[in-house]
Amino acid sequence: MCNIVVSDLDGTLLNSDQEVSEISKKVIKKLIEKGKKFYIATGRAYPDAKNIMESIGIKIPLISANGAVINDADGKEIYRNNLDEKYKNIMLDIDYLGISDSIHINVYSDNRWFLTDKERKINPFEEEPEYMYEVVTPEEVRKKDITKIFYIGKHNDLLKLEKVIFDRTNGEVNVKFTHPECLEIFDINATKANAIKRLGLIDGFTFEDVVAFGDGFNDYEMLKEAKKDLLWKMPIILWKKHYLIWKLCRVIQKTVLQKNL
Repeated sequence: MCNIVVSDLDGTLLNSDQEVSEISKKVIKKLIEKGKKFYIATGRAYPDAKNIMESIGIKIPLISANGAVINDADGKEIYRNNLDEKYKNIMLDIDYLGISDSIHINVYSDNRWFLTDKERKINPFEEEPEYMYEVVTPEEVRKKDITKIFYIGKHNDLLKLEKVIFDRTNGEVNVKFTHPECLEIFDINATKANAIKRLGLIDGFTFEDVVAFGDGFNDYEMLKEAKKDLLWKMPIILWKKHYLIWKLCRVIQKTVLQKNL
C-alpha cells in the first residue's frame, strides 16, 4: 500500500483557476490525518509553492524549482542545487533572440524571479504567481547564482532552442518542457525524483511507498520511479508531436485525480 503521495501543481493539483479545490483540500487533510504523508513537487519557486501550501492549510516539506530546492515543513531550506557556473555562462551566451524575437528569458535566483525585458510577447500562463518578477540587466543576471533558467516562446521555436542548448552543453544540463510554451533548464541532477529520494532519507521512506501525480516532462523521472498508472505518463509521451491529444489527456488526468486523490 502506498503511504506517500507526491503531486505536481500546474496541470495536476491546481484547477483552472490556479487554485487547489476545496474537495482536494479535504482529501489531502484526510490523507494526513490517516498517517499518510503528502508532498508537493513543483517547478515553481519556493515562495509560490509556499503560498499554495498555506492555502490548503497544511505544513509540509516542499520540493520546488523542479527538485533543485527543498524546504522543510518549517520553511528552512535544507537543500539547493544551483546551475554550475560553467553551464550558467553557456546558457546566458546563447542568442535565443536569433531564433525568435518572441522568446523571452526568465531566471530564478535565491527564490526571486528575474526578467531582462519587461515586454513578453507570449505568456502561456493564465495567472501570474502571487510574487512578481523583477526586471534587471543581462549583466546583473550573470552575477547571480542561478537555480533555474526558463524560456517562454512558441513551441516550434523552443524546439529549435532546445537543440542549440543540447549542442552547446553536450547534454550536461537538465532540459525539460514544463508546458509546450515553456522550456526550463536546471542542473543535470536537479529532478523531482532525486529530491523525493532525499526527503525519503530524512522521513524514512523509499519510492516503493510512493504514488506520484504529474503531467509534464519534468515529472517523468518521478513518475518512472513511483508506483503509477500509465495514464500519467501518456501525455508526456504524446506531447511534442500530438499537442491536441496531450490536451485531451490533461482533461482525463484531472478527472481521475479528483476522483482518486
